[in-house]
Amino acid sequence: PVAGHVAPCYIAGFIDSKVSNRLDLYDVYVNLADSEITISQQAKEAMTMGKLHKEIGQLIVQSAEDPDKSDSQVTKDISLKTKEILTNLASFTEVSDDGEKPTLNFEALKQKRYPPATENFLYHLAAAEQMLKI
Repeated sequence: PVAGHVAPCYIAGFIDSKVSNRLDLYDVYVNLADSEITISQQAKEAMTMGKLHKEIGQLIVQSAEDPDKSDSQVTKDISLKTKEILTNLASFTEVSDDGEKPTLNFEALKQKRYPPATENFLYHLAAAEQMLKI
């Protein structure tokens, strides 16, 4: 991202498979029915997959493929993994004296020496969670 600029982001669900043809609508497209995850061309550099990405992808696909799991159970699995990642991210934040939302301490994140793809993912997650100082 550009310094001081956080792009808005969103997650959307679709039941119309034609959305997969609209490359302008997504950076990451998760097709649960076909167990596929597609990253758009414009997002490939920023979204280089690392171990964490692959873990998340495998969790989504395995959970969705499990015939014994309902849609709400799949959603719960994804929610639990998301909470786990956000808890990890929270360990790299600091709270300002004015009591505002915690912000990412980028130096603390860098000291952890994650692989570049994981560090990049956590940085962008902090941006999506509005945890960057502007």
